[in-house]
Amino acid sequence: MSAAFGREGYFGFKLQTTKGSYEAPDTWLPLLDPPPGRRQRGFRGIAEHHNYVVLNMADRNAYQSKYFSAGRWVEGSISVPLIPGAVGNLLSWIQGRDTDGQGAWGSVLIDCVHAVKKITDCKVRRARFRFRKSREVDCMLDVAALLMEAGSPTSPSIPTAPPYVFTEAAVQLETGGQGLSADVHCERIVIDIDNVVEEPAEGMRLRESTTPLQLYNLAGVRCTGVFDRDFVDSGVYDDFISGTEAALRIVLQRGTDTCTFTLPRLVYEADSVDLPGVGDERIVERVAFRALGSVDGATAPITLS
Repeated sequence: MSAAFGREGYFGFKLQTTKGSYEAPDTWLPLLDPPPGRRQRGFRGIAEHHNYVVLNMADRNAYQSKYFSAGRWVEGSISVPLIPGAVGNLLSWIQGRDTDGQGAWGSVLIDCVHAVKKITDCKVRRARFRFRKSREVDCMLDVAALLMEAGSPTSPSIPTAPPYVFTEAAVQLETGGQGLSADVHCERIVIDIDNVVEEPAEGMRLRESTTPLQLYNLAGVRCTGVFDRDFVDSGVYDDFISGTEAALRIVLQRGTDTCTFTLPRLVYEADSVDLPGVGDERIVERVAFRALGSVDGATAPITLS
């Protein structure tokens, strides 16, 4: 048997209509290598974990010799590009909530060439969108799931269109409370979405259960982020100093395909603008923000469409 290469595998998912019922994927996306920091910490792919806890007791034993399992569940991270015409189901999986405020369950199929992972009852815990100069726009998903078993290879329909790139992102920023207006000075934007999903271990309920029974969303979506912007004016910095709320909208567009990120209320938590010690270096302000929902609770901090 020859070595397996990533180009031979594939990733697909589908939103489930019922918890516990696997559904064959209807959305296929290529995978990207995760950021170096995540890769070095072992966040590469989705895998089942035994979650062994090794005991360290004062029992006259110099070695670790006793352990137990806190339960078995599936978790991990994957990075996917945003591809025109193939983002609708991804956005629904990330932000979808039912009338009880619970996120969408998904079925996942990952062909690792010599093994196929069939995953049921998978939720998105966190999502990070990155917009960076000269790069594709990508999304890193942190997920957790209740069940993984052996699957069978299938015939995926991988999108042939290239991903959105940074230059296809139209950025609108509000400064001075004057409403949204086009801004061409941002060179990097990172948006973090937290679905506030409980730790899988919290779903262990019954004595005879070896896997969690639930992955509850404990609260509404939370959103933070950061952007780097050329210091062409003091508008953003003035809003940070005065505590003035802002807003942000990013629209990706290619032809008739669009993908929109709307953050109607921002508070700036930090602004790192300062004078660099290098004469030929641009002054760039790095601004950390928190997105807020509407005061009446009717509008989420971020809307993906």
